[in-house]
Amino acid sequence: MDLIICKCASCDVVLGTPLTNSWTQLGKNYMTPAASVDHVDFARVATSGLVRLGDADTLIAGCQLQIAECAGCRSNLGQKCLKSPEHHVLEDGQIIFRIPSINLKMASDMRRKVTAQIKRTLKLKLNGPSTTDNEGACPTHDDHVQTDGAGDDPNPELLQMQADLVAQRREIARIGSTGVYVVSSFETAIARVDQQIRQLNDSVDGIRSDAGRQRDALEALESRATDNDTRQVCQCEAVVARLDQQLQVTDKIVTDLRRALQQSQSESETLRQQLALTRQELDEAKSEAATVKADVEEAKNAAQESLAASREDACEVSSLRRELKQLRAELDDQRALPRPAASSSVSSHELDILASTISKIGNRASQVESLQMEFELFKTRLQRLEARSDASSTHASRATATTTADARDDEAQAGYEGNFRRKRAFIGRDEARGGFDGNSPKRAALSISDHDSGISTGCSRTDDLYRSSSGSGKSAWRSRGGAEDYAAPRRESWSGNG
Repeated sequence: MDLIICKCASCDVVLGTPLTNSWTQLGKNYMTPAASVDHVDFARVATSGLVRLGDADTLIAGCQLQIAECAGCRSNLGQKCLKSPEHHVLEDGQIIFRIPSINLKMASDMRRKVTAQIKRTLKLKLNGPSTTDNEGACPTHDDHVQTDGAGDDPNPELLQMQADLVAQRREIARIGSTGVYVVSSFETAIARVDQQIRQLNDSVDGIRSDAGRQRDALEALESRATDNDTRQVCQCEAVVARLDQQLQVTDKIVTDLRRALQQSQSESETLRQQLALTRQELDEAKSEAATVKADVEEAKNAAQESLAASREDACEVSSLRRELKQLRAELDDQRALPRPAASSSVSSHELDILASTISKIGNRASQVESLQMEFELFKTRLQRLEARSDASSTHASRATATTTADARDDEAQAGYEGNFRRKRAFIGRDEARGGFDGNSPKRAALSISDHDSGISTGCSRTDDLYRSSSGSGKSAWRSRGGAEDYAAPRRESWSGNG
């Protein structure tokens, strides 16, 4: 017959060693191995709960039973027969399993389930026949008495008395087993209580001995404490005197430290004020540098515009000079020819327009030179302001030096402006005195062929150039006046020649 393994249905733990697939069914829900208890070992089956006797008029009557459970998951597996009567179907230590609580699998293939092979079926209640197989159940003592009585066919009253006697015997056996269990449990409880009392007495004796030792130790400590107190009283007087001296010295040191702290606080306050002033001056210097940078940008833009305008004016001057040469050549030719009675081809009005245009061009050229001078002044002042801002940020004590540098810059700027005004006045007087026949090196550098269209664009830039700066406008006005004063006798001479 094949060997099988019995496993717990809840945690799938192997409950014991392999056994043959032969079972005895008890009722509808229980079964037990048909093999002897000596050949089967269920090591993973544990017991719990109180020991109880089987119910009367059942197959397990008179048996001492206890709950059988899985040692792994503690799930209920059925009942375990601890002790059974003589000539009983169940053996001592036999386990009665609930059919749904276990799984049967092949020992050679653990994944394959096996159906239990029932060799014998017994009823739990003893009212009907007890066996259904061919071999028959082992008869109990009560069944033997009943069969003997049935063979003799006695009186019904005797049968009733025998039945009562059997019932009383069963009841006496049940009461006796219960009494034995109660007495054994009572004796074990009494033994446990006696053991606990002995332990309690031992612990009380230990506590008493500990209390005595602690009392002796406390007395020794008290005596030592009194001796130490007497010694410390003598020592404390010298210590107190020394501490008084140290306290006086400490008071002096504390007063000195407080004074030093107050001085340091006042010095730190002055340093903070100086730092705040330095930061304020630095912010002002930064704002001034920003404004100077903006002025420099404006001056650069104005200089670029003035340079472009000067180039256009140079083109206009060159073209006007060509026209003047042509007009002079024509006048020379006309003078060489006999003078006709009619008036000259060039009227005095055209000559006035030409002279005014030439004077405007000269004023623009003077404005270009003045703007170049202003640009150089702004550049030098910007460099000095940047150097001053760097020096003030690196060291706060240089604030006074920066103020003197500003005064020097202002004086230098005033000197530059005075020189610039004088130079502009000289330029205006030279232009008014010299006329337009001379060519400067800057104007000579410009080619005539590259700027033939400068006359038309020069007039549109004139108003923008006059709005660039008030000083340059005033100088241009003075230069224009001088040029017009100079151009008046020339027109008269031309008209007289014509």
